[in-house]
Amino acid sequence: MKIQIPSAARRVSPAEVDVPAGEVRVIESHHAAGFRMGMGQWPFHKICWVAVGRGRLEFAGGATAIQRNDFLLLPAGLKHRFADEPGDPLTLVILCVDAGYLTKGGNRELVDLWRVAMDAQAPCRALCARTAFHHTALVDRIRQALHEQGAGRLGWRIAVQSAANSVLIRLARGYLVARESHHATSRQTVEGAVEYIDSRPHEPMRIEDMAERCQLSPRRFTEVFRQVTGTTFSTYLNRKRIEFAIERLRETGHILYTCHESGFNDLAYFYRVFKKQTGLTPGEFLHRSTTPRGKSKPRPSRK
Repeated sequence: MKIQIPSAARRVSPAEVDVPAGEVRVIESHHAAGFRMGMGQWPFHKICWVAVGRGRLEFAGGATAIQRNDFLLLPAGLKHRFADEPGDPLTLVILCVDAGYLTKGGNRELVDLWRVAMDAQAPCRALCARTAFHHTALVDRIRQALHEQGAGRLGWRIAVQSAANSVLIRLARGYLVARESHHATSRQTVEGAVEYIDSRPHEPMRIEDMAERCQLSPRRFTEVFRQVTGTTFSTYLNRKRIEFAIERLRETGHILYTCHESGFNDLAYFYRVFKKQTGLTPGEFLHRSTTPRGKSKPRPSRK
């Protein structure tokens, strides 16, 4: 299904982009039929998402066919232009990252993230997300940056930078692969969701939301999730949350705080799940963990 863009919002020539030194900006470019772009160079890095359409990225020495849901990593100074496929004009959403932003404050970590991402993927190559789950994660951050910049509310620059940092982290962690040799299966997509749960078990999660992010129906997601993990979504999530809770209990010694930090909003339910998985209540676990052998210690309060 093609997205209809009002003709007044479509461009026949490239947008003028002003990226202040040391900052990040987002542009949304809806191309009209007959869009023309000359070969040019830009003093900032581009992280491009092809939201709609087909065409080519042309650059010195070659061209790359691009299509909907491709990503492109274009370093500052690279001479290039976009050419639309007749009858299927492009809509591009581009994170424009000034090179000075990567070294702002003397912290080189962002430089390293960009370098790792570029080392993994040759510039000008058409890339796609590793799975539908990874695609959703990237696009959500880019849309967040676009929304914050457009709304212009208090703190929008920091919000845009935060979204850009999140994208850079995901690029460096291998969220993108070469499109021409990749086809993600439902299993690979759900494996991406499992990877997400493993790294963020404390965050709010619903099976319906996770299925949507994987672009699968809840029923299909449930089926594949069981194939991947050998158990249900809720059982797996609770297992990971209790593993996280065990570490937080050891670190903080605080049961109620750990309950909420681990993603449980109900203390009684936290107790039930913890006891089922470990054979101990949180208080009993904490008592055993903090009492030296041969000595007794008063049990901690539930609160």
